[in-house]
Amino acid sequence: MLTVPENFPPAYIRFLEAQDEGFAETVLMVMKQSVAEGKHGILISDQAVDRGAETSKEIPFGEIVVGTR
Repeated sequence: MLTVPENFPPAYIRFLEAQDEGFAETVLMVMKQSVAEGKHGILISDQAVDRGAETSKEIPFGEIVVGTR
């Protein structure tokens, strides 16, 4: 069971709730970085072979975009 900090943006929480626990744990680390910096949102790379997450200066803080890099 994931423990999500109270200060997470609503979009981050909704995204985590929709993921399997393994991927949610991976994304959670990136989200914590995003919240700590308070500057950039999250890009979820959803490629056929590999899924990943990273902060992205092109995405506003508190938002998540799913796509390919």
